[in-house]
Amino acid sequence: MKSAAGALVWTRSQSAQPGGLDLHISGTHYFDPNASPTGGAIVLASAVTLPKSIGSLRLRSRDPRAAPHIHYNFFHDPNDLDRLVEAVRLSRKIGRTAPFSDLIDHEIAPGRPVDDGELRANIVAFVDAYLHPTSTVPMGADSDPTAVVDPWGKVRDVEALRVVDASILPDIPSVPTNVTTIMVAERIAEKLTAEHPSRNSNEVKRQHTLHTSKLETSVRVEA
Repeated sequence: MKSAAGALVWTRSQSAQPGGLDLHISGTHYFDPNASPTGGAIVLASAVTLPKSIGSLRLRSRDPRAAPHIHYNFFHDPNDLDRLVEAVRLSRKIGRTAPFSDLIDHEIAPGRPVDDGELRANIVAFVDAYLHPTSTVPMGADSDPTAVVDPWGKVRDVEALRVVDASILPDIPSVPTNVTTIMVAERIAEKLTAEHPSRNSNEVKRQHTLHTSKLETSVRVEA
């Protein structure tokens, strides 16, 4: 099933910071059409783009080939779930509103009227991540005890090592992380090239990352 069109909604929750857009809804086709009796489905993916819960990434061993232990720690801060409930309610409302509703046969999940407790349980059961992790080695000033790297990606107290990727962002950007990471990388690469014009840019070291990812759940409707 190929998507003929797409749509994005950026809005603010009741507890959003001034000027913040912390809720995101996207209409996608990421659903196996064979799982739909009608042969097609639309996913209204709902997300909290600025979660307060903080996850962790820890090494399992000294073997660099061993996968690290990643703990997203979803909903450690109850406000994350409160806001995701708002987003899912809005996505369900969109699905029931014309002209969108004219294309819909029925809602797959949750699929029926549910009370607040049931909706929360459904979200917790099916929550997923956008897999755009950031901020495990955040940049910051010398006075910031949580900063692993300086504003130019240099790892503190380690010689000749920089990190230049999404892990150094001090906060999760409420936009696609790739654009933000490219901007940061080009800025740091420009500075390094100016300081060491004879060096190859491939000398910049990379390190994979994690912060509590954007939380995502979806309302699925059959077309």
